[in-house]
Amino acid sequence: MRYVIYLLVAINCAYFTWQFFLNVSDEPTGHSLPALPFDVRRLVTIEEKDARQSTPETRKIEGLTATQPPGAILPLPCQALGPFLAESELKKFEKRLDCLGLTARSQTRYQREQVGYTVLLSPIGYEEALQIKRRLEKENITTSFIGVNNVLSLGVFRDKSRAEKTLARAQALGLDPRIEPGYAKRSMYWLIIERRDDQDEDLTGLTRKYPGLQIEDIACQ
Repeated sequence: MRYVIYLLVAINCAYFTWQFFLNVSDEPTGHSLPALPFDVRRLVTIEEKDARQSTPETRKIEGLTATQPPGAILPLPCQALGPFLAESELKKFEKRLDCLGLTARSQTRYQREQVGYTVLLSPIGYEEALQIKRRLEKENITTSFIGVNNVLSLGVFRDKSRAEKTLARAQALGLDPRIEPGYAKRSMYWLIIERRDDQDEDLTGLTRKYPGLQIEDIACQ
């Protein structure tokens, strides 16, 4: 009987030992990492960031901005009528607009346009250019410095044939001039009118009566 008891005790010990090792083997293995410093930030993808910041209100604004960019539906609140070549013409039409109940202010614009032809000598040293200038003036060829590179102008001519004659006279002196278009800054005048719902027909009537006039939609300044 004593041996039977010893046998049962041995069997129980073997069973409990087997259960202990079985439970240990089921636990996941791994290595514990040290805690990160408090000032370390976790990397976040753009998708995660957008998802965190996106709210129903921001999504509504983003959708509206995509379909209707800021300012896309805002009308330009002013119109420009012109161009007028002289201030006297502008004053005349300003009175016409006043009779129509439209208040306008004048605006001057400048444009560069060809007014003829100029004869030029290429840039050279100042002392040499000064000698050539004196030499040309003795031949009754008006000469002047233009720009900052000692370029000499032998005049501006409306008629190209006159420019060619001056060119030939300078070539006869052993010089190498050239002809280029001559430009001048010209003033153009416009009337700026604050836009009203009922003024389009009045302005269109003026442009039909005076075909040289145009209407431009511009931003008021």
